Amino acid sequence: MQKEFVTTTPTIQKKGRTALEKAILRTLLYYDIWEYPLTTKELHCFLPVNGLDYDRFCEMIQREGPGADVQQSDGYFFVSKRSPEIVESRRQREDNAARLWRFARLSMHVIKRFPFVRGVFVSGDLSKNATTAESDVDFFLVTSPRRVWISRTLLILFKKLFLFNRKKYFCLNNFTAQDHLGLDEQNLFLATEIAHLKPLFNSSLHREYLQKNQWIKKFFPNFDDSALARPPVNERPSIVQRVFELPFLVFPSEWLDRFLMERMQRVWATRYPRFDEQTRHRIFRSTRAESRAYAGNYQDRILQLYRTKLGEFNLDES
Repeated sequence: MQKEFVTTTPTIQKKGRTALEKAILRTLLYYDIWEYPLTTKELHCFLPVNGLDYDRFCEMIQREGPGADVQQSDGYFFVSKRSPEIVESRRQREDNAARLWRFARLSMHVIKRFPFVRGVFVSGDLSKNATTAESDVDFFLVTSPRRVWISRTLLILFKKLFLFNRKKYFCLNNFTAQDHLGLDEQNLFLATEIAHLKPLFNSSLHREYLQKNQWIKKFFPNFDDSALARPPVNERPSIVQRVFELPFLVFPSEWLDRFLMERMQRVWATRYPRFDEQTRHRIFRSTRAESRAYAGNYQDRILQLYRTKLGEFNLDES
């Protein structure tokens, strides 16, 4: 999965920023990693400021401005060192995303028919409509309890046998069980990914997932899922899936699921010996309730890029 990141050059420190100006700048700098300016509604939604409703925020922006480090063009906000052409860059990314969404929906209709898949969500660049020509369709799947590894294995086999292991429209990085929706690891990267998750199948399960992860409001006190654009959601259960699940009623599925998990743990250890056990466990989450695999240590790379950008503007993470 190839990702595009944007680096910047150091700027001169700005003095006398207000608390709101700092909050705006922090928010924009995170999305600047993808050269992605924000609308007023998006900026408010991800602003790390509590107790500021949208109308009041708009009033303050109009009266006081967003700060000397921020520009506005055609309804979009971005850091001042960027050219207004960044708005056109966002529109190009949205055009790329519109094409990918069509393939994502086709893939969803395949995925939802596999045994024990209960929810199909989209994550990553596409969930933010911030895709480039190289972006993949990243899926986040919710499965029945204690069936994560059976679902994962069947879907990976399908990708390898019938899609020749191509992941452009079928990238399967994240699985979680229906009885384990709340994440124990909490940081800005994960909060952003959760906030941007887009359901393609089973919107009620998506709402439950957001409810179980209300901790994201520590990072985004004003977060409102309805403020973000959402693609159409398919709600119809699959009869084909029910047929596919019948053999597992008599097969020792508990044993099989555990066996597949333990086998994958050994594969990760053999394939990535350069990581210590603690790091490997974090990058390749492998429990009975979760499978999460980002071989490029994507989370740490994004957070480090964000720290670098904050440092360029003499801001801390708080």
